[in-house]
Amino acid sequence: MLQNRIRKKQLDYTWPGFVDALSSLLMVIIFVLMIFVISQFFISQKMSGQDEALIKLKNNLTELSELLSLERGLTSELTSQLSVLEEKIIVIKEELIKEKEITKQYQEEIRGTKNIIALNESEINELKIALEEKIKNTTQLKKEVSDLNKQVNQKNLEIQSKDKTLNANKKEVNQLISTTLQLKNKLTQLQTLLSAYKAKDKKENVKTLNLGKDVNSALARRVEELEKFKSDFFGRVKELIKGRKEIRIVGDRFVFQSEVLFSLGSEELGVEGQLEMQKLATTLMEIEKSLPTDIDWILQIEGHTDSLPVKKGQTYRDNWELSTKRALSVLRFLIKQGIDPNRLSASGYGSFQPIDKKNTKSARMKNRRIEMKITQNTKIK
Repeated sequence: MLQNRIRKKQLDYTWPGFVDALSSLLMVIIFVLMIFVISQFFISQKMSGQDEALIKLKNNLTELSELLSLERGLTSELTSQLSVLEEKIIVIKEELIKEKEITKQYQEEIRGTKNIIALNESEINELKIALEEKIKNTTQLKKEVSDLNKQVNQKNLEIQSKDKTLNANKKEVNQLISTTLQLKNKLTQLQTLLSAYKAKDKKENVKTLNLGKDVNSALARRVEELEKFKSDFFGRVKELIKGRKEIRIVGDRFVFQSEVLFSLGSEELGVEGQLEMQKLATTLMEIEKSLPTDIDWILQIEGHTDSLPVKKGQTYRDNWELSTKRALSVLRFLIKQGIDPNRLSASGYGSFQPIDKKNTKSARMKNRRIEMKITQNTKIK
């Protein structure tokens, strides 16, 4: 019941609204009809002018169709070009991909080169430091070279002075050769005289024998005194060189190894050699005081070398000259110490009188020596 009442109330409210809506719809329809009539009036007036416009439109349409056909041709060309361009774009894309890969490779190479450049820069810095040190060393070496040049100049002056002394020695040697020739001539003369006197002396044989005995006894006494002097001298020298292997007494002579007296390749007495020769000269002069003045003795100095050839740049030409110069160097030093030059003689034998003929280091060292021997002077009075 309640629902029926509610429905009746709703119908009472709905009906007047429906009537109002219908009246408004009718007014709208009338208004639309009026507009349609007016529009038909205006359209009928304009239709007469629309035919001409249609003709123009047709003409325009034909022109547009022609233009459209042209545009279609152009579009077909453009589509074909577009397809070509698309293909080119695909190729370009592929090339771009390749280029990207190549650029990646180049970037990696550039990174590697950058690393190498960094390493090279560090090496360059190290080389710069080393170069600065080398420059310092070269400056120091230049100073040393200048000092060496000064020493060379000084050595050249010494060599010039030695050349002068050598020339003087050569003159002395030439004089000795001339005197030996004169002595040989005198000996031949004496031999001829002796052969001439032998015939005369047959009658006076007894007197000659007695004279010979006297001379022989006198010579024997001198020889005995000389042998006593030699033994005394050798005894004292033995005491001086006791315990030294580099200085030996062999038979009637004593032998100094060259290394004791001279530095390797040198012809001048070293400091140690000068000390040894000073001791020898002192001993010789002390013994000479107790010797009779009429004993004619001489100290014979002999120089010997090994068989190795002379190196380039030396002041002597060969081993002959080196051995002679060393013997002369000892002789001159003994003269400075006070030994009478008439009691000294010097000679060089090079490598031709070796003690040990083996081609070994120890044998060559033995052969490099200075030998000294006291003997009777053989000069003709």
